[in-house]
Amino acid sequence: MSLPPQAPPAWLVEEEDEKQHSANMPLSPQRQNSASVTGNPDISSSRRLTNEQESKAKLLYFGMKVLTLALCVLMLCTASISLHAISGVSASGQIFVATYMIFFSVLLAAFEIAQMQQILWLDHMLRRNFGFLFAAMGKAFFVIFVAFLCFGLDGDLPLATGIAVAAFGGGQLAMYLKYPAYFEYVPPGYGPPTEQPLAQSDNNQL
Repeated sequence: MSLPPQAPPAWLVEEEDEKQHSANMPLSPQRQNSASVTGNPDISSSRRLTNEQESKAKLLYFGMKVLTLALCVLMLCTASISLHAISGVSASGQIFVATYMIFFSVLLAAFEIAQMQQILWLDHMLRRNFGFLFAAMGKAFFVIFVAFLCFGLDGDLPLATGIAVAAFGGGQLAMYLKYPAYFEYVPPGYGPPTEQPLAQSDNNQL
């Protein structure tokens, strides 16, 4: 005896209808110009970059990725070493600080990897739960917040790590306030993934 098919919930149907409607809408001239600048039609840009500015924005894009991943590794190592050195019940608070550092460093590294490798499921999960990372100021404030966690651990290594992470977050915030257009640039082939290539690959497999 087969069960009758169940209708999807109303919120899921509305979300799918909005996705199909936005996918079928033609791009406006402003969005077409921004797509040629950023390499992604879903990312808007307030101004068109010159060739020199585009090269600087590309250097900034990859430089920020490399520095962020390096700092994530540094925070992960610092937290792991601190966890190994913690002993006694009196230092139980530092265990929570080190655990949060490990989680946030892995989260930030996963975000950067999802931007470069275009992992669809990971991008959707991050957008749903940690959408502030996709804004330059939100990401900068998050990095500064993680830096203060480093100061909660004892030792010279956590202190040095916290200073480096705080300086990186503050520098990123200052760069965004001075050159906001550079943070809107995304090289072709990078940035948030789209569902269209995944759907095409599924159709080809069928």
